[in-house]
Formats: sequence, structure tokens, C-alpha cells
Amino acid sequence: MHRHQELCAEAVDPLEIAAGLEAHGMTDSVAGRFRHRDVFSLAEEVYARVPREAGQTRAHQDHDPAASAVRRPRSAAVRLSAYRAALYLLPGAACAATALSVHALRAQPLRALAVAAVAVPLIALAVQSVVRQGPLRAPGGAAAGGALWTCWLLGFALYGEPAVAALLGHPADAGVPFAPFAPFAPAAAAAPTALALALAPAAWCAHRYAVRSRAHRDASRSLADFAAAVRPLLAGTMVLFLLLLLALLCAVSAATGAARTPAALAGPAALGMLLFTARLLAIHGFPGAAAAGLAAASAVEVCALAGAFLHRVHGLEPLAGPIEAVGPAALSAPACGVAALVLAGYARRALSRASAHPVAP
Repeated sequence: MHRHQELCAEAVDPLEIAAGLEAHGMTDSVAGRFRHRDVFSLAEEVYARVPREAGQTRAHQDHDPAASAVRRPRSAAVRLSAYRAALYLLPGAACAATALSVHALRAQPLRALAVAAVAVPLIALAVQSVVRQGPLRAPGGAAAGGALWTCWLLGFALYGEPAVAALLGHPADAGVPFAPFAPFAPAAAAAPTALALALAPAAWCAHRYAVRSRAHRDASRSLADFAAAVRPLLAGTMVLFLLLLLALLCAVSAATGAARTPAALAGPAALGMLLFTARLLAIHGFPGAAAAGLAAASAVEVCALAGAFLHRVHGLEPLAGPIEAVGPAALSAPACGVAALVLAGYARRALSRASAHPVAP
């Protein structure tokens, strides 16, 4: 109690103390040493024994973000929502405009290169502005390498699979006069554009999950009750985002004439789910796990490129076997899909802890 005096004195309910103790490594077995059946019962006794100011609970309610949102003028809230919606849609709109411009200039490589050189950094800045504020912001910052692995995964989605096919000796698609600009063709740009547009539903799903999980945190009477409530909420959030992502992929593919087969949608959908799950973990205080999942998927893709490059060396021909079995055009689906499933399993355990959902300041 003396070690966590500040936490105990400022807590507004026993569950907040339990979440803090849990974040500091307290488990039910450790609580048993203090003759309590679990962390929550220990937190209840500590909450009852620590003196606090009479108006503290009231002060906390006065600073409740939900109450502040109610008091905020409706016109200001509408303007804020419109601004954020435009901000989240900006990267997708920029992707579509860039693809159309570069594709129109494909017969003039230098002009197309100039447009791409200007547009791609601007798109990256737009994405960065989205993930550094609002529901997608990670309070503690991203783990080292997280941005690098994300850039690799997106780059491989654009150029990796054609590069693997070329290294394996597969014939290139006909009608592509300048290969570096092939990903900017309308059909090829459908998946990147849909992923950029998916930032809007990702932000909405992350906000919805955060609000509802904190509501469960306030209503729960124990850590076990909270975990039982948020696990289905997490699963529902991931399924909801997957459905919205698939809807975007189908809509953009239909507009650009891209294929809408399960095989064509599997790779972008797996990549989108991996990025969303990793971001959700980073938002709630697990950036290291998020970066590890992205790094694992990137490592698989690096191995695929290396295997395709080295299979021509005498004695290393078997390296191309697994790649040929999966197919160069389907490498992202298993690499990102397996990593997304592993991260989802980790998130099910990590995000069921009350310490992952602190009271909003």
C-alpha cells in the first residue's frame, strides 16, 4: 500500500487500483500472499483503507471526457467530425489521384516519375498525420522498427510479388510499357487505394472499441468480469473491420475493373487486418508486440525474395519449391494472415487486462 500510495490515493474505484496493480505485475498468486483470493479483492481492501478527499469522485466526474463531450456545442462537434472524416479520407483520395495521374503519363516516364516522386511522400505525410492523432494515436509512441516494417509490407504489396515472379522466370504481364509504374495502373492500384481508404473505418472501429471497453471497465466488479466482457468486444471489432475492409476492396475493385476473386482479395485483406491489429495493440500500450508481428510477416517476404533470387544457384533449386507451391501472386496472404492471427491471439490476452484501458484523462 505504501509502495503504490499515489495510485491508491487518486483512484476513484477499486477497479482502477486493480488495473494499476496488474500493470505493475501483480497477479492473483501474489495477492494470495496477502491473504486475498485475487487482485481485485486486494484492491477493494486497499481502496477502503486509504484516505482520500471527499470530493475526489465528484472531481473525476467533472473531468469525465464523456460529460465534456455532452457539454460541447453540437456545431463544434459536427465541425470536428467533418474535419476528421476529411482527414481520414485524404490518403485514399491522394492514392487514387496519384495512380490516375501516373497511369495517364505512363508513356512519358520522366513526367510520371516526377509526379510519383512528389505524390508518394505527400501520401506518407497524410497517413502519418492520421495515425498521430485521434483514435489511431499510440500514446507511448510506436516501437522502434514498426514504421520500417509497415513500409516494407506496403512496398512488397506494390512491387514484391511481381519481383518474385520475375526472379522465378515467370512471364511478365503484357501491355506494361514501363514496369516501375505497373502498380499505378488503375486495376493494380485498387488494393493500395482501398487500404488507404480503410484508415477511416479503422479509426472508427478503434474509437468504438476504446469507448466500449472503458464503459465495461467502469461497470465491472472484478478483473475477471472485465476480461469476460471485452474479449467478445475485441473479436467483434476485428470482424467488423474485416467486413468494412472487404467492402472497400470490392467497391474499389469494381470501380477500377480489378479482379474480385477470393484469391485477389486475400492478400490485401490479410495485410489490412495485420496493420489494424498491430495498431490496436500499439494504441493500448503494446507497441513491441505490434512491431514483432509486422517484423515476422516482413521476414517471410524477405525469405521469399531471397529464395527466388538464389534458386538459380546450383544446389539451391529447392528454395523455389515453396514459393512456386503458394504462387508469387499469393505470398502476402499467408505471410500477413498468419502474423495477423498470431497478433489477434496475443491481443485477446493482452487487451483483456484492465491496465490496457486506462481512464481517459
